[in-house]
Amino acid sequence: MEAGALVILRQLDQSLARIMKRGIGYERLTLSLDCPDNSDPELRDICDRLNSLFSTLDEFYQYASQLAEGNLEASASRNNIFAMPLKSLQASLRHLTWQAGQVASGDLQQQVHFLGELSHSFNRMILSLREKQSLEKRLKTITDVLGEGVYLLDQERRLIFMNPEAERLLGYGFDELAGKRIHEFIYGQHGDGTRFNPSSSPLIISLTEGREFKDPDAVFICKSGYLLPVAVICRPILENNRHAGTVIAFHDITEQKKSQESLEAVNRILEKQASTDPLTGILNRLKLSQQLDTEMKRAKRYATPLSILLLDIDNFKSVNDGYGHLTGDAVLKEMAHLISGKLRDSDIFARWGGEEFMILIPDCDISQAKACAEKLCRAIAENPFSVSTPVTASFGVAGMRPEDTHESLTNRADQALYLAKQNGRNRVECG
Repeated sequence: MEAGALVILRQLDQSLARIMKRGIGYERLTLSLDCPDNSDPELRDICDRLNSLFSTLDEFYQYASQLAEGNLEASASRNNIFAMPLKSLQASLRHLTWQAGQVASGDLQQQVHFLGELSHSFNRMILSLREKQSLEKRLKTITDVLGEGVYLLDQERRLIFMNPEAERLLGYGFDELAGKRIHEFIYGQHGDGTRFNPSSSPLIISLTEGREFKDPDAVFICKSGYLLPVAVICRPILENNRHAGTVIAFHDITEQKKSQESLEAVNRILEKQASTDPLTGILNRLKLSQQLDTEMKRAKRYATPLSILLLDIDNFKSVNDGYGHLTGDAVLKEMAHLISGKLRDSDIFARWGGEEFMILIPDCDISQAKACAEKLCRAIAENPFSVSTPVTASFGVAGMRPEDTHESLTNRADQALYLAKQNGRNRVECG
C-alpha cells in the first residue's frame, strides 16, 4: 500500500505543479489518479475521492469565472458545496439587477437589504434620486404657476424644458420645440420692425458668450406672427465653473406698455396745457419766458443776434365793448393764426397777455427785426377780421445787447411799444 500511495502522491504533485506553473486559466482543475489494479481497496477509494474533489473544484472555478464576467445565468451542480455561497450571491445580484430595472422605469420605492456596503450605496442612490425627483416636481410646480415663460436650454443651446406659460405666451408646444436651438424659435426685432438674425440678436450673442442678458423692453414674435412685447432675462447655468446650460425667463408687458403709453399721453397733454394758451393755441407767457432764457444763453454763447417783437392790438377794448367778448376772442384767434402763418419755423410766437403777443426771432438783428415787424403791421391792417371796424396793431422791437437780462430786454421792447402807441398806433418803434 505504501508503494501505491507513493505513486498517487507523485501523480498529484505533478498535476499541481503544472497548474501552479501555468495557472488555472491554462489548466483545468482536473485530476485523474490511476491506481494499480492490485492496489488496496482503501487506496482506490482515496483516489476516487481526490478525483471527485478536483472535479468539484474545477466546476466551482468555471462557475465563479462566469459570474466574474457578469454572466448571472451561470450554473453549478446542486451538490457542489463550494459553489453554495456564490449561488446565494448570484441570487442577490439577480434581484439587484431587477431592482435597478425598476428604478430605471421610475420606481424609486426599491430598497436593498443585503449585500452589505453595496446595499448602502444602492439605497443612498435611491434616496438621492427621490430627493431629485421631489425637487424636480416642486420646481415644475413653481414654474407652472409663475406668470413667467421659462425655457431651459442645454449647453448646446437646445431646448430641454419649457413651462405652460411659455407655451401660452408664444403659442409653441414642447413637442414642436424640444431639441431645437434657441434661434430656431425665439425671434426678436429691431426698433424699425425688421427681425434680428442670429448674428445680430443681443440675446443670442449673450447666450453664445455665456453671459447674463436683460432687456426690459424686448419684442418676441409669436407662432401666430403677433408681436409680443416682453421683458426678458437669460442667465447661464454653471457647474464646476463650466457652462452647463441657460435659463430664459420672460413675461408679457403689453398692459404695462399700454399704461406707460397712456401715462405718456396724459403727460404730453398736461405739458401742452401747461405751455399753451387755451384760447389761441399758441405758446403762453410762461413757456415763452423759458424759451427766451434759452435763446438768450445760446445767442451769448455763439455771439449771434437775437431780437424780440412785442405787439398790442390797437383799441382792443372798443372791440370787446362794441361787439362783446366772444367776438373779441375771435379776433385774438384770427390774429394768432395770421401771424403764425407769416413766421419762420425757427421763430417763437406766444400770447404775452390780454391782447399782447411776443415773437422771438433768433439770428436776427434789430434792423431785420424792424423790417419783419413792419411787414406784419401792414398784413394786420390789410386783413379782414370778423369785425367791421379796422383792426391794427402797434409794435415794439428790441435787439439783445451783451449786458441784457430777460427783464431788461423785454422792458426795452415794452417801452418801444408804448412809444408806438404814443406816436399814433399802427406803427413800429425800436428800443
